[in-house]
Amino acid sequence: MTELAGRSYVPKLYRISKSRAPVVDLLLRGIEDGGGRLVSCSFPAKKLAPIYIVAEDSDNHRFGLVVYPFTTTRRTTRNRPTTEHRFQIRYGDPGRVRRELNPVGHDPAGVDITLILAVDPETGIIVGLDPLVYAQLPMGISGYYRDTNAEAVMSTGWAWWAREKTRPRTPQGEGWDGLESMVGFRPDRLLDFARFEALATSLGFDTGLRLSLAEHFLHGRIGRHDLETLYGVSAATILDIIESNFRLGVAVRGSIAEHHLGNFLDGDPCIASYESIDQDGMPDFRIWLDDGRELTIECKNAFSGTYKDGDAKVETQKTRDSGAGRKYAYDAFDIVAACMFPVTKRWMFGFKWARDLTPWNKDNTRIGAIQRIDDTWVNSLNDLLKT
Repeated sequence: MTELAGRSYVPKLYRISKSRAPVVDLLLRGIEDGGGRLVSCSFPAKKLAPIYIVAEDSDNHRFGLVVYPFTTTRRTTRNRPTTEHRFQIRYGDPGRVRRELNPVGHDPAGVDITLILAVDPETGIIVGLDPLVYAQLPMGISGYYRDTNAEAVMSTGWAWWAREKTRPRTPQGEGWDGLESMVGFRPDRLLDFARFEALATSLGFDTGLRLSLAEHFLHGRIGRHDLETLYGVSAATILDIIESNFRLGVAVRGSIAEHHLGNFLDGDPCIASYESIDQDGMPDFRIWLDDGRELTIECKNAFSGTYKDGDAKVETQKTRDSGAGRKYAYDAFDIVAACMFPVTKRWMFGFKWARDLTPWNKDNTRIGAIQRIDDTWVNSLNDLLKT
C-alpha cells in the first residue's frame, strides 16, 4: 500500500502536473464559498492524485476527502455532438497506465470520503461520478454530459441524471454497458456532495437509489432521520439491515429494496416460506411455493429516468466484476424483481422470469445489462406464476 497524508489504504498514486491547479483551486474556493473552512490540502506540495483535502463546515464537522479530479472541457470535437461536455479519466500516459491495475482508494473505516469529480474551471460546474461503479479507474475512457445537464446545474446549483455507458474502443470496453449516475453541482455545494457521497457509498446504493437520494439534497443537506421517511423504514431497522448484512459498505447494492421485497414476500399468499440469502454471488431470496416448487429471486432497483414512451428500465448485471463476468448467466436466478421506488416513489415491484429477459448482444447465454420494464412485467408473483 502507498501512503498518502498518513493514510495507507490508497492503493496507487499518480503524478499530476501544476496545470491541475485551476481544478483544485475551484474545489478549495467552493469549500469557502459554501461556508466551510479549508484545513489542509496535499496539492501542490505533493503533485499526486488522489488529492487529500481536509475541510470543516459551518457546524465544525470535519471532512477528509480523497479526491480523484479530472478536467472537463467544452470544445467542438469532430464527429461528436456539439452539445457535449467532455472529460477524460486520465493520469500520466494512458497507453501505459490503462494496461495496469488502477484500483480506487476507499477508507475501510468509512471516515474519509472518496470523490471522483469532473471539474470545469471555465463554467464552474463540478460533476460527481459514482466511485462504486468501477472496480478500477477506467484510464483513457472519456465521459460526457450535455448542455441540458449543465444548464440545470447553473439554474439550481444541484442536478442529477444517469447515462447509459457505451463501449469505448479500448481493451477496457468489454462489458462496458450499463447505467451510471452523475450529480452536478456548483462549487459551493461541494461539502453537500461529500455528505451525499458518504451516505450513498456507505449504504452501497445503486444508480436508482443514488439518484433518489440526490433529489433530496436539492435544497441542501438532509438530516439523518430524513432517511426514515425517504426509505420507509425506521432508524432502528436501517441499523438492523446494516448490522445483519455483511456486504454493506463493501459491495452491497439496494439492501433497503431487499428489505421491502422481504415484506412483500412475507404477505404473498402463494408463498409457503422464504429465506433471505446473504452470500456473495447468490440471488437475494429463495422461496418455496405452496405447490412445492423452489425458486430464487434477484432484487434490482429500477432507474428513475424512463424511455420516451414512459417505460422504466432496470440494470441487470453484477456491480463488482468486469467484462463478461458482470453479466448473469440465465441460470443464476429464476426471477428478477425490479423495485419501482425510484420511479413511482412507492415500494412496489415488477416481476419477470429470468428466462424471458433480453440476452446480452455478445453472448446470448448471458442476460443483457439493461432491461426495459414494459407490459411483459407483472406486479405480483401470483400473476407471474400464471405465465
